[in-house]
This record gives sequence, C-alpha cells and structure tokens, in this order.
Amino acid sequence: MLARLIALLLLCPASALAADWWSYDDAGFGYAIELPSDFHLSASSGDANRLSLSPADRSAMLQVFGTALANGDFTEEANVRVALARDQGWKISYSKSNSRGISFSGTKQGRIVYVRGVALCNGGAAFFQMDYSKADMQRYDAIVMRLVRSLRPTKKCTPTAQVVKNFPETG
Repeated sequence: MLARLIALLLLCPASALAADWWSYDDAGFGYAIELPSDFHLSASSGDANRLSLSPADRSAMLQVFGTALANGDFTEEANVRVALARDQGWKISYSKSNSRGISFSGTKQGRIVYVRGVALCNGGAAFFQMDYSKADMQRYDAIVMRLVRSLRPTKKCTPTAQVVKNFPETG
C-alpha cells in the first residue's frame, strides 16, 4: 500500500497536489477561483479586470478575468470566444457548453490552450484561459482540472421580481 502511494505521488505533478493554492475572489463581478501558489502575477495587461499569471519558468500563461456580456447573453459570448480562438489559429479539438458554462481546448504550433467560462448574475461572465506547451501537458493537466472545478459564481442569481399592479375594484 505504501509503495502505491509513493508511486502515485511521484507520478502526479507536485504543484497540482500542493495544498497552498490561494483563492481569488472578484467581488465586483461575483466569482471566485483557486490559483496555484507557484503562479505569480506577470506583466499587467492594462485591464483592471484581468489577472495574468505564470510560473517562474514562464512555461505557461494563465489569464483570469470577468467581463460584462453583450446583451447579457452567455451563449453568444461563448460562441464568440470559440470563434476568436479559431481566428487566432487554434485548432479546437474539444468544446462543451450550455447556458451556464463553456469549456474548450485546442492546439497550435506545439501549444495547448484551455478555456473555461461560467455565467454570472446580472449579465456577466468569468473566464480563465491557460496556454502551455504540449511537452508540459502532464505537468499542467491536473492544474487545469483544478482550475475548472474551482471557477464558480459567488453570488446567487435571483429571478427578476415581477411587478404586480393593483387595480381599483370596480363596483
């Protein structure tokens, strides 16, 4: 049993097992995500709603951001994100979406991109995009899966209150 545990620990990427991930909570857009502690802020994108992070060796780039949706339509935004990735030369090999979330991945010139988005209340969405070398796939796949599981809305959406009009009684 101990030998199996040791073998498992040796085969799994260390950073995916690290207990010291940190939680990022964007109260303005209403989402949270866990981020690997060995990823640090890299150059500012100039967009206050976007975090750009990478490990010390710059072998991957992780972007996390919230956005307001055109017409409040998450499905339309998801389709635009996939089309934009294709326009940038990514060959999309996996895509799954519904009205609450999207995940897709693709490859280009020896690199992998993985994008996950979730719908938020009040016409917003939160996304992460991670780009890394195919050679580092084993190193980063477990990290991507933890990012996928942790990206979530922090606010409960409530249906729009219905306006009830009281009409005077007629006699």
